[in-house]
Amino acid sequence: MIRAATLADVPQLVELGVRFMLESGYARHLSIDRHAQAQLATDLIQAAHGVLLVYERAGKIVGMLGAIATHHPHSGDSVMSELFWYVAPDARGAGVRLLQEAEHWAISRGITKSLVVAPEGAPVGSLYIRMGYRPLETQYIKDLL
Repeated sequence: MIRAATLADVPQLVELGVRFMLESGYARHLSIDRHAQAQLATDLIQAAHGVLLVYERAGKIVGMLGAIATHHPHSGDSVMSELFWYVAPDARGAGVRLLQEAEHWAISRGITKSLVVAPEGAPVGSLYIRMGYRPLETQYIKDLL
């Protein structure tokens, strides 16, 4: 079942966030901070311009997608910007439904574009293309201190 997250879900969301960081490779470049993840989840749940959707199976959250409604800085176009999207490996079929539900959320708010990201080397890029997305840019990271 896909539904909007609640504040009671935050502990489970944090643990999924840790799994996301470890499995996606982000943990090689960014620190894992459970407090920051809890704050992000709380902010998305409470913000009028944010959405945090969960996929729940047998009473346990096994997938999540967080996004914000904003304006593209260069064009002013209204965009849904995906911040994170993670589904446990044994529930990966639900991922498409999570993204589609987020797109419906965006459309209901008059948002005209959806921006999604993929970790380096992730096979999700081909899924995005099958769903009608087109490559736009590549992001890089560098340690400064």
